[in-house]
Amino acid sequence: MNDRPRRTFTGSGPRTAPTPATAPGGRAGPAPRPGGAPVRLGLLAATFVAMLALTMLGPMMTITGADLTGAGNWQRQAGYVAITVLTMVALRPLHDWRRLLTVPLPIALALAWCLLSIAWSIAPGVGFRRLLLTAMVIWSVFAAVRWLGYERTVNLTRWVLLVSLVLSYIVVFAYPELGIHQADEVYDKKLIGDWRGIFMHKNTAGAICAFAVLMFAFDRGRMPRWLQIGAVALAVGFLVMTTSRTSLGVCAGAAVLGALFTFYHARYRLFLIGTIIVALLIGSIYINIYNAPFSSVLDDRTAFTGRTLIWDALIRYTIDNPLGSGFGSFWNIGSASPIFQYARGWVITVTEGHNGFLDLAATIGIPGLILVVALVVVWPLVRLLGSEAASGQRGAMLLAVMVFCIAHNGTESSLMDRDTILQVMLMLTIALIWSVTRAPLRRTPARPAFAADAPRKPRTFGVEQA
Repeated sequence: MNDRPRRTFTGSGPRTAPTPATAPGGRAGPAPRPGGAPVRLGLLAATFVAMLALTMLGPMMTITGADLTGAGNWQRQAGYVAITVLTMVALRPLHDWRRLLTVPLPIALALAWCLLSIAWSIAPGVGFRRLLLTAMVIWSVFAAVRWLGYERTVNLTRWVLLVSLVLSYIVVFAYPELGIHQADEVYDKKLIGDWRGIFMHKNTAGAICAFAVLMFAFDRGRMPRWLQIGAVALAVGFLVMTTSRTSLGVCAGAAVLGALFTFYHARYRLFLIGTIIVALLIGSIYINIYNAPFSSVLDDRTAFTGRTLIWDALIRYTIDNPLGSGFGSFWNIGSASPIFQYARGWVITVTEGHNGFLDLAATIGIPGLILVVALVVVWPLVRLLGSEAASGQRGAMLLAVMVFCIAHNGTESSLMDRDTILQVMLMLTIALIWSVTRAPLRRTPARPAFAADAPRKPRTFGVEQA
């Protein structure tokens, strides 16, 4: 009964709805809902590219120092508001308001806890604005992936990364005073000579290069081999010249895990997941019982280029305030920042904790940290490792990027942090995992996207997926 093609009207007469081969995740995009207008895929693709560009270049808009007090930058904020509005326009929600419901329930729950933490925030106004920006970016990412599909989203992301890489090379050689950290940069003399290209800092450039390496190295599909090899070579070369040690080391490890994943089969998932959980438990017990080595690292002012002094302040604050200071209400909020009571010297001048997990614990509390790790880290990995659809090169790329984003938070902060490039790429990867691992969808309009993995009868809004 359901094999008969449906007819839909888009304003220019009837036509046959696309087959499952052209559903989300395929090349031709989603089918329109009966009686409704199709999504404007061209506009949606343009807003997605604009969001990636703003994510990469946005930090340059805050170098004036206004963000240190929580005031933010109105041009950057206006840019994201415009992108969010245009994304809504592209979805045509007046024809089906459920198209707006694209964020999976676990991610929505993580955002809900962040919103709850505003109730006890020491800077609720600043925290709420930062949470609103975080939510807008997350929603825009999931909306783009949901309707553009896996292949189109990945291709657009690759092109943005490649263009930014080429422009960075041009700036380095044509305008070295801009593309290379110079001697007159007073905030860190160790950066002199490090490449940064079109980006504000070498660490941002290093992360972009690492993403380019991982996204071009795996799941080549119909990409020409010469383009794949050339892009990876350009990215590796620039990454080395940034001397961003975190990105270099984590990228290498993520690439190895991605390569190993190509030999992985979903039937081993229980063993692998169980092994990882047991290893984490043993590691946690060891650190708590034999914590002398860990404590000595925190006491070493030279370890991790001084980051341990920042971590020590965050840990002591979290112990004293287990519910945290409220989302986005620890760093860059002016004189109210707790860092002035828990640190001294150069530590009070930094703008992040250089550890995404410690920063989350200090802002949304220990319960919030556990919740976010479970919903934003563990849940996507379990879906990825347990899915037959995500095997091979596709799963390898998703795992590699996911691991890079998570591990990078060990020495830099980006987890649930507004529009940082690591946060955006993490959400993009989770959205792609959600798209790939979601059960086949039926044509019958029903539940919103975040309820699509209900047992037995997964549905969507008149769209079906191959």
